[in-house]
Amino acid sequence: MQYAVSVLPVVPLRSGASEKDEMISQLLFGEYVRIIEKQQKWSFVEICHDRYQGWLYNPMIMEVSEDSALKSINSDFRVTGNLFLPVKNTTSKHPVYIPAGSSMYEYKPASNSFRIDNLDFQCQQEPFFYTREKVREDINRAAIGFLNIPYLWGGKNPFGMDCSGLTQTVMKLFGITIPRDARQQVEVGITVNFADEAQPGDLAFFDNEEGEIIHTGIIIRNQQIVHASAQVMVDRIDHQGIYNAALKQYTHHLRVIKNVLEKP
Repeated sequence: MQYAVSVLPVVPLRSGASEKDEMISQLLFGEYVRIIEKQQKWSFVEICHDRYQGWLYNPMIMEVSEDSALKSINSDFRVTGNLFLPVKNTTSKHPVYIPAGSSMYEYKPASNSFRIDNLDFQCQQEPFFYTREKVREDINRAAIGFLNIPYLWGGKNPFGMDCSGLTQTVMKLFGITIPRDARQQVEVGITVNFADEAQPGDLAFFDNEEGEIIHTGIIIRNQQIVHASAQVMVDRIDHQGIYNAALKQYTHHLRVIKNVLEKP
């Protein structure tokens, strides 16, 4: 099998093999893909951590061997919690500003260095990492750190993200892998029976009049939710849904709350 990795901060994943095609997601720095079909300029790929498929422009990714890719994917790698972190390839004069959710392999705390395939990188600032053991305590800080980021369909980085891009990226900060889209995310985790039993870190899902899941967000303390709608914002949530105080109305109808931090 052929594999590739992103050593650029963000690479658009598109619905077709053209810059004009819709961006359906993004590949963050350090994320690997399996190449399903390779053309002259574009490749149809599957992102390794969430199995999301789409087209990537070949010059934006670096091909690697299967052995190297699988070694990294299956390793105990770090995920940066810094909103942006400057890192520099030891062979380059200029840093790359990698976004929150980027992956670092073979990280060495003493030197703040890491490796991707055959490339060595040095952090230009102190990296910050969340831990899986303190998700409930730290989820407020992590989710609120993305406030005021504009809504961007297919986005999952601090310059623009959609609702499920926000939830997926925040969960990745804690080493938790969930699917890419809200309609896929709702299928994982344990159902929380009542809204007042929800805990920080649980995900809430919302549907339309046809019963289709169209929105998601992260529960934080004090019956509040962080979600991306026009921008990443904080609103109140109850058994009916999301209540926007500025608009003085409910904007999203609650379908279900899921605990994705524990396995069923």
